[in-house]
Amino acid sequence: MKPRRPTARVFLVDDHPVVRKGIAGLLEDEGFDIVGLAGNVTEAMELLARTPTDLVVVDLTLEQGSGIDVLNGIRRTIPATVAVVYSVHEDGERVRRALEAGAMGYVTKREDPALLVECLRHVHSGERFLSPRAARAMADALAQGLTPIPAEVLSAQELQVFAAAGRGLNAQQTATEMGLSVRTVESYYGRIVFKLRITGRRALHQSAVDWARRNEEA
Repeated sequence: MKPRRPTARVFLVDDHPVVRKGIAGLLEDEGFDIVGLAGNVTEAMELLARTPTDLVVVDLTLEQGSGIDVLNGIRRTIPATVAVVYSVHEDGERVRRALEAGAMGYVTKREDPALLVECLRHVHSGERFLSPRAARAMADALAQGLTPIPAEVLSAQELQVFAAAGRGLNAQQTATEMGLSVRTVESYYGRIVFKLRITGRRALHQSAVDWARRNEEA
């Protein structure tokens, strides 16, 4: 007898009752435990606050806000819970915003529903997952000049240097704070500029400040 996969507790956030029911049935057939359903941001956050949950499936178009609001709320209040987006939207900017808000996966509703199941299994194991359409949208957006997401392309130390720049620290101050040489920090600046496709040091600092501001607002 084939062993049963470990069950993950899943919470669904979608403003269409029929869609919620369909997703719930699909996931239950695959061994997931549906622990909650919500159709808007307020309801979702209130229920999630008192419902032990492993994975949240979020639509981007909701009543009283958007799925981004739910993602930001999860990141702030229940960061151990993993969220994925399941949406009709396929443009790179929305995919990017979802990832920046904390989504570990993104699947579009025009694709085979089996991809949502695959996505949930991947993210439950700690792996990020983009469906083919979502990945293509991100690739197209990057090709058109969209700046990559810092947390996705920078190493842990590069991200720390970038964050320091966002707080207004110069190379000497960053070096002192991190226990590095100024030359090492300068080399990190060079890598960050290359990875984020930024032109010049001034643009790097402005990008870091903008990134820090977005994170504070989230």
